[in-house]
Amino acid sequence: MPGSFDFDPYDAPLSSPAASVCVCRYDPTQTGDARYSALPNVRCEQIQYREGPEPPAARFAYVLDGADASAPAPNDFGGLWPIDADGPYVVRNDDRLVVLGVSPSGTNRVLFDGFAQSPRVDLTERSQRVGFLAVGAAVRCWDAPIGGRRQRHADDPVDGDVVAVELPSRFNPDGRPNCTPDGADVGRDDPSSSHPVFLDPDVDRVPDPRTYWTLGKFVRYILGVYNDQSYVNNPDFEQLDALLQSRPPAEGSAFVDMTEGADKGYSAADVVVRDFDATNTPWPEALAAQLDHAGFGLRFVTGEDGAGSPRNDIEIYRKDADDAGLIRELLLPEAGDDLNPARCNVSAMHLHRDARPIVNAVTVETDQRRVELSVVLAPGFTPAVGDETSSNRAQFLRANLAAAAGEAQRKYRYYVADEAGDGHWDQTGASWSTTALDLSPVFPDDENGGATYVKRLRAGSSSLITRDAQGRPLRAQLAVSRNYSGAAPAVWDGTGDWQPISGGWELLEDRLGVFIAVEDPDAWPIGEFTGTHPQEPSRTLRAVTSQANPAAPNTRFVLRLTTVVDDDLMVPAAVDARPASPTKFSRRRRIDARDHFGMETVAARSAFNNGDAPLVLRDDTARALAWADQLRSAHELPPLTGSVTIPSLITAYRVGDRVARINGRDVGMQTNVGSDQGESPVYPVISAVSWEFAADRQATVVELTDARADAID
Repeated sequence: MPGSFDFDPYDAPLSSPAASVCVCRYDPTQTGDARYSALPNVRCEQIQYREGPEPPAARFAYVLDGADASAPAPNDFGGLWPIDADGPYVVRNDDRLVVLGVSPSGTNRVLFDGFAQSPRVDLTERSQRVGFLAVGAAVRCWDAPIGGRRQRHADDPVDGDVVAVELPSRFNPDGRPNCTPDGADVGRDDPSSSHPVFLDPDVDRVPDPRTYWTLGKFVRYILGVYNDQSYVNNPDFEQLDALLQSRPPAEGSAFVDMTEGADKGYSAADVVVRDFDATNTPWPEALAAQLDHAGFGLRFVTGEDGAGSPRNDIEIYRKDADDAGLIRELLLPEAGDDLNPARCNVSAMHLHRDARPIVNAVTVETDQRRVELSVVLAPGFTPAVGDETSSNRAQFLRANLAAAAGEAQRKYRYYVADEAGDGHWDQTGASWSTTALDLSPVFPDDENGGATYVKRLRAGSSSLITRDAQGRPLRAQLAVSRNYSGAAPAVWDGTGDWQPISGGWELLEDRLGVFIAVEDPDAWPIGEFTGTHPQEPSRTLRAVTSQANPAAPNTRFVLRLTTVVDDDLMVPAAVDARPASPTKFSRRRRIDARDHFGMETVAARSAFNNGDAPLVLRDDTARALAWADQLRSAHELPPLTGSVTIPSLITAYRVGDRVARINGRDVGMQTNVGSDQGESPVYPVISAVSWEFAADRQATVVELTDARADAID
């Protein structure tokens, strides 16, 4: 249920001296105190840090004093506004400025470090105001967008040279992995800065050297390649992969308990990056696009380097029940007491919690599961005695098909699985049948006895899932048997002797079956067979005679097609609502990830699997479930938005910190439920911090704006 409240009683008097704020021009080429030049005629009015791909920003105003005409600082906008204005009291475009805060106790802190931009003049009949905006040093990260990528030679994916190429920086294109192998990072001797690079996504090799770009790998690559750390320092890479994992409840539990650790209080799985092209995007925006979607955050932080110079860092953090995050509290007096600044730090508060955007159940739509199977085909025509005679056989030549109609075009060329029940010739009963192919041996019923597939047309694929010794997919295969005694059409039962046919046939485009494409189907060259139990030693199959009037040696034959068809089910990648979500309703969203996740199996008793169980050669279930888990985690709780004003300069509250409670009123800020069952609490995240110095007052404004307020897509 949506709800909100406002708290704004009255102005709170300050009970302690304000911090001194000094604006300086900064020159990193100098040493010691020479790096800083104070600007006494420039006043900082506001500094703001925001979550995400936004550098810090500061607003400044010149102090214009016309009382003393001999003062060295300009007292009119004419000495400040011109683009060529210069002097020790003039801030020019791209000047680097540092704002220092000095507490009453004498402690210094760098509040801001950035470059002057966007000057502004406001002139009225009674006043003039000249100011400008400065953007944090992190803005230099936007100077050059992402271009080509760093890629390793395919012939040595572990230790080969890395080349800067002008190919798109596209991660996991069309769901295919194109990252170097695990353990083959560039600079892997230093885990604090090592990162993977690209590998050719078309590499077709066994074992497969490619790996998927996970969120951790993606972040390390982007920062390691595109951030030269001239202005912003990277975080330690060693912990990023573990930090950027999905953390759903441990098996057998509906609650996440971060205090119990992995495998006990929660599970841990890598989050695979969806097909993402970062080309022509500034790297902070590319980074944030993937982090935000998975429920993580980034911030730019300004401080000191320990030698008196400003230091800027980029930090990445979780927003869920991460017990490692910093917890903050707000202070109010008890109900009925006066608002005493010595006992509270809140002068105004506006909060709003909205349950409408909650999504607590997620289904990831994957590609249809693909199955390689062998199916025995039946004639898609009615054979007739006499068709084998020389006078009648001419009508079945390919050169004469254009003038033939309907049945004549299909005769002795059209062999089908009849998966939709359109009709086939039943050789055993010597009659036309519309009984559809039974695919239940490949797609068995569910646990309730319900069908898991629908009888429909499903064309076969020209490439198999099975690969040869060099790792290349085999081609679809057609084979002939004269001693097979099973049903046709049917999923092959493993019986009979079969001779592969080398050519002269094509897959039907609209259904499961083949078309005999030779000039004369009664002289079908099927190739030489060197194996045991040949079915046509002459290497020429008389397809008309064998079907119309079978007699030794041209006895009736059947064809077996080995191909790949689509299942009617997707990868089972769905997560249900957890009891920790504070709504009694299940709110499900379906996420289209068909380009990325899939499953490929080789059916039991097929040409390349003579076992009784299917062979699973690709299974993205775990990756798809990790994606579903992380999307649910990012959206299952109601976003809490609002702002809190603190009547002083407070540097303890940072973007990314979590606010746990309002002391004095015993009001918890937790947005999930289930604490009694061990669920770790989730608190709203600070999305912006502003320090305000205008109007002879100092204040810290903390904004709570969850990214979960954005709609899931």
